[in-house]
Amino acid sequence: MAVNTTTDWSDPVTCPFCGDELASPGAGFVDHIDEKNDCEEGFEQWRQNIAGDLAGEWSG
Repeated sequence: MAVNTTTDWSDPVTCPFCGDELASPGAGFVDHIDEKNDCEEGFEQWRQNIAGDLAGEWSG
């Protein structure tokens, strides 16, 4: 599966990495990345990419 590297977070019920529909925007996304390794890796890469843009450590 190819992970989307130009993440578009405009639709809260769609995974921005693979396009799958999520059960819910918050917990549904967490459950989704727990089940989909490619999406979890994409999310971790996204977090690393924006880490310098945020003051302090990312808590989410």
